[in-house]
Amino acid sequence: MSVLLLPNEVLSMTAQAARRLVDAGDGDCALLYLALLQAGSNPDQAATQLGWDPGRMSAAFARLTAMGLAQGSCPGVPPAPQAAPVQDDRPPEYTRGDIADALEREQSFYGLSREMERLLGRVFSDTDLKSLYTIYDYLALPVEVIFMLAGYVVRSSRRQKGDASPLPRMTEVKREAFRWKRLGITTVERAEEYLRDQESIDQREWGVLSAVGVTQKRPAIDKEREYIHRWVQWGFSDEMIHLAYERTIFRKGQMNWPYVNKILESWKKSGYTTPQQVEQERGGQTRKAQTQTQGARPQENYQPSASRIQQQADWLDQFLQEQEKGGN
Repeated sequence: MSVLLLPNEVLSMTAQAARRLVDAGDGDCALLYLALLQAGSNPDQAATQLGWDPGRMSAAFARLTAMGLAQGSCPGVPPAPQAAPVQDDRPPEYTRGDIADALEREQSFYGLSREMERLLGRVFSDTDLKSLYTIYDYLALPVEVIFMLAGYVVRSSRRQKGDASPLPRMTEVKREAFRWKRLGITTVERAEEYLRDQESIDQREWGVLSAVGVTQKRPAIDKEREYIHRWVQWGFSDEMIHLAYERTIFRKGQMNWPYVNKILESWKKSGYTTPQQVEQERGGQTRKAQTQTQGARPQENYQPSASRIQQQADWLDQFLQEQEKGGN
């Protein structure tokens, strides 16, 4: 007994604390409370003596706190991080001095500005430089990506307006830069992937426009290109797109891009990739006529056939209704 009752080494606790620990039946809480008593209520010292991992220590300390037998923060557990302040999404208003400092101190931005002037064929004004610095500093696009972006804007402008049209201005480049940022095109790899996709659309663009009844050759507008991109990704041929167009004309009386998209989406979900597969769905009644018609006309002659449209109208109504019932 003398070993257990050495002078000056007697710990004491209130009866109330003892009852709470006993009622809780939690061994970790009891050990931690004793360690705190021995450490003079110093949580860090108690944690060192126990040598528990942070998770075990945190859980026991929280339970002690809930019982009113501990207070303060748990030792060894960093405080919860504070929420970052909400940032203003608007780009900063760069001053002429900001731009001058950037041109003087940031060689990469200076070189970028000179190359962009050459690419766009003009000496940049203060507004042009501010637009470029917004892309470089605020959007934080790499220099290589900015060059790829600007080249894409130039090519797109000439595709829309013709090779003799004036080169685009920096405001157009900045507008496209914000769009690339929203799309996550912030690396050379992502930019290369995006440009490959755009090239595939360029190659298919006029074929798809012809398939949906456009007779005068022209570039697609942005919304049309979004649909073309989607249909190309889905793997549809111009012939399948034209088939969806014919059904749209019968149902709507005119070209309707969302409705064509709805038909193609339903065919994609059903796994249809050829007109023959579409014909099979309605019992193969017009499959032979479809094959003969395809063989009789050139591949790029996309004039709608009134007899084909009328013949397949009932099937189209039934097919789309079934697709809508199935959640498509």
